[in-house]
Formats: sequence, C-alpha cells, structure tokens
Amino acid sequence: MTGLRRAIAELETNPRQREAFHHEGHCVVLAPPGSGKTKLLTTKAVWLANNAVAPDRGLACITLTNPAAAELRTRIRRLGQTAGRTVFVGTVHSFAWSHIIRPFASAAGYPKLSKYALAPRGEANAAMREAIRRVFSSHEDTRYVDSTVRRHRKLCLTEEEWTATGPGIRAVALEYERLLRGNDYVDFDDVIAMAARLVEEHLFVRTVLHARYPYLMVDEYQDLAPGLHRIVTALSFDAGNTTLFAVGDPDQAIYGWTGTRPELLLELAGRESVHRVDLRINYRCGALIAAAGRRILGSDGPEAVTSREGGSVTTRCEPRGLSAQANYIAGRILELQADEVPLHEIAVLAPTHDDCDELVTALRSHDIPVAWRADAYSSTPLTTTLESFAAWASCGREDSGYKLGDLLDQWQQLGDWEVLRVGTDDVVTVLLSAAADTSAGEFVETVMTIMESTGALNALRSDDANELVHMREALDPSGEMSHFSVRDLGRLRLRDGRVEVSTMSASKGLEFDHVFIAALEQGKLPFFNSARGSAAWNEDRRKFYVSFTRARETVEVLYSGWYMTKWGSRKSNGPSVFLRESGLV
Repeated sequence: MTGLRRAIAELETNPRQREAFHHEGHCVVLAPPGSGKTKLLTTKAVWLANNAVAPDRGLACITLTNPAAAELRTRIRRLGQTAGRTVFVGTVHSFAWSHIIRPFASAAGYPKLSKYALAPRGEANAAMREAIRRVFSSHEDTRYVDSTVRRHRKLCLTEEEWTATGPGIRAVALEYERLLRGNDYVDFDDVIAMAARLVEEHLFVRTVLHARYPYLMVDEYQDLAPGLHRIVTALSFDAGNTTLFAVGDPDQAIYGWTGTRPELLLELAGRESVHRVDLRINYRCGALIAAAGRRILGSDGPEAVTSREGGSVTTRCEPRGLSAQANYIAGRILELQADEVPLHEIAVLAPTHDDCDELVTALRSHDIPVAWRADAYSSTPLTTTLESFAAWASCGREDSGYKLGDLLDQWQQLGDWEVLRVGTDDVVTVLLSAAADTSAGEFVETVMTIMESTGALNALRSDDANELVHMREALDPSGEMSHFSVRDLGRLRLRDGRVEVSTMSASKGLEFDHVFIAALEQGKLPFFNSARGSAAWNEDRRKFYVSFTRARETVEVLYSGWYMTKWGSRKSNGPSVFLRESGLV
C-alpha cells in the first residue's frame, strides 16, 4: 500500500476526517491539538494534485512560518508527492511576493512594486529608529512606539483607524515607509498590504491565480493576520473562484505580535458557502493531560476526547530558582534515559530565550545532549536546505530521513529552476565528499561558491539572502556557531539523540513523550504587563495550553515563586496564576 493510500485509509476510520476529506467545496476544519488536522490537509492536497488538478495547473499549500512550511513539505514528500510546480508549498509571505506581486504588479499599474527588495532586519530596525527620532522629541517617552507602529501596520488599518492611534504613531509609520522606499526596500507587512490590494482591486489577478491554482490549502489559519485573511477571502469568495480548504484552532493562536486575530477563523467557518467540520479526537495526549489542558483554557466547550488512556501531570516547586529547576530536570532526564526513553522524545520548554539559555547550560553540564537554536539566524527555505544537506552528508539517508532526490528538488525550488539545475552535479559532489567532522562554515561556503558560479546567489529571494548573511556570520571563525561541524549543522534538522529545548512559542507543531515546562512564574507567564482579561493575557494562557499539549505521556511543570529580571531585580510574585486557575497548584 502506498503512503497516500495508507493515509486515506486511516482518515476513513474517523467519520469527521472522512467528511472533510471528501467535501468538494469550501471547507474549514476546526481541530484541537493532536487531532490530525495537518495530516488531513496534506493527504487531501496530494490526492487533489493527482486526481482533480488538470495538467499545467496546481494547488497552493500555505502557512505562516518557514518551519511550518518545511513540515508541510516533509509530509507531502512522504506521501509520494514532490513539492514544486504542481504543488506550491510555502509561507503566505512567499506566496504573496512570488505569485502575486512579482508577476502582476507592473500589469496592474505598480511597476516599482516588483523591483523592491525585502529589507534586511538591521536596515528595517534602523529605519524605524530614525523615523521615531524624526517625529518625537528627545524628552518624549517612545518606549512603546516601535511595537505599536509594527502591530498596527500588521493589522492593515484604514486611514480612519490610523487617525484614532494619534498623530505621532501614524507619522512614524509614514516616515518609516518613506525611509524604506528611499532605499528600494519593503518589509513583510508591505508585502501583504500590496498583495491584498492587487487581488482585491484587479479581477485579472484573481482570474489568473484561479487558473493557475484552483485549490488553496491553508494550514494553521488562526495564525493569519487581517491582511492575509483579505488575500484568502478575495481569492476564494469576493468574486474569486479558488476552492479553499483551511484547518486551524483558535485555541492555539499564539502569534499576536504578528497581528493575528483568531476570531477570523471562526468568521470564515461561519460563512454560508463554507462547510464546517469540527474534529474532536486528540490522538496525541493521554486523557489526564488532555483534561488538564482544557482546564488551562478554562473552556466551556465540549470535554476533551482522547484515544489514549492515562497520562501523568505533576507540578513541582523549586524554591531555589531556575537553576534548581534545571538541575531537577537534568536528574529526571537521566532517569528517563536509564529507562531507555530516547532523548529526542523529551522536551524542556520555558517562556523566554534567556530561560532556555540557562536551562541549556545546566543540561550540558550534566553531559545531556541538547537541541537548541538561539537567534543566530532564522529558518528560511535556503537555510533549511543547507541544514538538510548537512544532515544527509553527515548521517546518510537511513539516519537523516532525507532522500537525495528530494533534497535536490528542494534545492532547485530556491530560485530559477534552470539556473539551479546547472549546479546540481556539483552539489551532489560536495554532499558525497563532505566529512561529518569538518567545519560547517567551510561546508556552507563551498555550496555558496556553486551558487555564485551559476548566478543563483544573485537571484535569491530577499528573505533567503538576508538570513544567509546571518548564517554565514554565525558560522564564521569569529561567529557564535564557529565551532559547528557539518554534523552539528545537520543535527539542527534532526532530533535524534538530543533533548529538545525550546521557548513555549516555538514548541508549536512539535510533540514528545515527556515534556518539562520550567519557569512558570507570575510575571513571566502571563507576562508582567499583560492585563487580566486582555488579548495579551488570553494569548499567554493559550501559549501555556499549546506547550502543555505537546506531551503524549507526561508533563512536569516547575516554578519557584520568584525570578530575576534582566536588570538584576528579584520579583517574588508566586507561581503563574494559570497554575492556580487550572488546579495545578
């Protein structure tokens, strides 16, 4: 039985999944953690690509983040389908840039739009600082101007709504945009606003996109901000004809800083032309974990339905602080390891990067291998491909889980297919000759030499080009990852043999047998300036829920009742209020 047939057969055993899989029109699937919603989406996408999409047409699978897009590609490949011309897989931003702005901006009367580049983070941050300096005087309090402007731009406010924010905020936004345009730059928020305008105002854009992509599949719809929602609705409803299949869960909306509004998913599901399917069964969490998760949410909805019995939930106070929590966790990990639990089935989660750094240091002091990616560079299609190359080169197909053919397909989708195909043989030679213990920096530079010789380096997408700079800086002899070997770089794509350490936000989409959640202090979660009942407070609660439901078998929550701020002051606020409200303390 092929992977696709097996996946379909498994869906057929769940009446609600079967209903969504066979529905032919617009469909929105609402589903709790571990309910198989992403499996449902990828299975339906591959089936449609092979049975319902005409030659020279395709379908688009989009999601918010690069790691989520990489997971979609992996699942689609496992079902026997290569992501490429027939099946586009990527972030909503890459779809907006590559398939809306670049092809249609000039024809729609905006020739400059297609010539702009994505601003590097440093350039964008410098432009924002300069815009604030020009608008506000030196004695005014501007601590929250940056974050306020960025959030309002993500929300794609109307002029009337901008007016309500105050003259200073709008002035900073306009000056920031003027400074970017002066350098032929746009940022991610500009990309979405421009793409939304093109699909909403121009019928020919919607017509051509429908002809190319008659089906639009959206994973984790609750993470889409209003501008992204406008693009989807314009393509599928407002004089658009593209068939929409979307999956998501408002209770897992934890990216508020991107402007997300989880209620948009419920509005979408309530449209008259949309068929709504509610999945109920959590296949991941033990019954006790799922029940505790519902208490964390304080949900009045239906009781959690699980396919797994048991589960274990414990809460522990370590009054000596985070270092004591880390030492306790290390001891427990060693016990689990002695019981032959694979290390990659263990996760340690915490609210902040600083918390994770302290936990990583403690675990490594106990000789526990750790998977932890700091902020050296972000995941993009290119950086992910380079890490995947390193995984295959150092571990081989059997241990890495990657097929060489799939990696080369991934390589050729980074830009112009014809240009990248020219360097394919050289890439294969590099992968076959790379030694696992050699420098990761040298390995990446060798691949970059191939890209430069073929002209592919100059044709990279802006986000790939920006993060490549950060990746090369990190792997440089003076960089923070200078000690990385090819094996170390490859292991960033693999979990085998290492404990996963992650912030609570970054844990979304992952699952483990055993999960430790550290630093659950009031002031850290919820964050100290999240007002009770506010959107930020509710998102902090959902963040705890998402982290909690990563576990299949056990969850251990730790707190001390106090923490040290980065300015050196001690805050003795007690455990997180969410622990008390959910009955965990």
